[in-house]
Amino acid sequence: MNKTKLTTGALLVVLLLLAGGCFLIFGDSLGLASYANADKYTIGDADISSAVENLEIDWISGKVNIEYHAGSGISLSETANRNTSEDEKFRWWVDGKTLRVKYAKPRLTSFSNLQKTLTVSLPDDIAFKKVNIDTTSGDISVPAMTADEIRFETTSGDVDAVITAKNLNASSTSGSLNVRQDSDISNASFSSTSGSVAFTVTSAEKISMQSTSGDVFTTVSGTVGNISLDSTSGTIHPDLANVDKAKFSSTSGGVTGTLVSFKDVDIDVTSGDVSLKLPNPPGFTCKTDSRRFNSSLELTKDGDKYVYGDGSARLHIDTTSGSIRIDN
Repeated sequence: MNKTKLTTGALLVVLLLLAGGCFLIFGDSLGLASYANADKYTIGDADISSAVENLEIDWISGKVNIEYHAGSGISLSETANRNTSEDEKFRWWVDGKTLRVKYAKPRLTSFSNLQKTLTVSLPDDIAFKKVNIDTTSGDISVPAMTADEIRFETTSGDVDAVITAKNLNASSTSGSLNVRQDSDISNASFSSTSGSVAFTVTSAEKISMQSTSGDVFTTVSGTVGNISLDSTSGTIHPDLANVDKAKFSSTSGGVTGTLVSFKDVDIDVTSGDVSLKLPNPPGFTCKTDSRRFNSSLELTKDGDKYVYGDGSARLHIDTTSGSIRIDN
């Protein structure tokens, strides 16, 4: 008994020491890790006239806003929910043609509930090669952004952006992703652990969207070559004018969408309904083993296949527990 008490007491002491150590290190908010070339960064608000081709922002607690102006040069400024010390002010560095922005002094151990908003004001005509905006606990708001490659990543926060890019990668651990591009894109990739994902684009070569817990929305007014939409717990909403190859899958949720023209579509739903609108359907063959299949189209049944028109397009629907409905 005494030995047990001693062991328990020793464990409590260790836990208390660890808790105290964590508080001393991190305080009441997340600490900031070190970053390279910290001595080259300038502190605080700035007007930058240097030529910049790449933008890289690492933000921790607060929001990142992108704005535009009719003049030249890039302006950086921040606002905070309280007075900030010099160590807590943001840093910036023009590294060659890359503008790097950091949240605060490296190895700062406590922000004391600090919330800061970074505003980046850009010339109207600027076009970047690469843009990388990363936030730990904060939203990303981009009314317009032109770049060859764009990457948005947030641990806890939403992304709301209008872009023009060749390649896009957007991810959020806890937050929604909402991006629009009123032109063509080569590749677009989205990932959210907890939150909805939405993307609107004119046309695309490849689109990949995944949400663990949340709905997935995609609107393509032109043509998409290859598209994959996946949600573990949520409904998938495709709205596609013309698709060559598509795959939609949901574990706990359904598929509700519109396909105007398609060549090859796979739908896999474990627990949920499938509802498709085909306003101007091509000839297609639909294969399914579901006994709960309904359609307003005149289909010819052939075993586990339903044929419409010449049957040239492929539509495969697999649902473990759910109904299937096709309408025009």
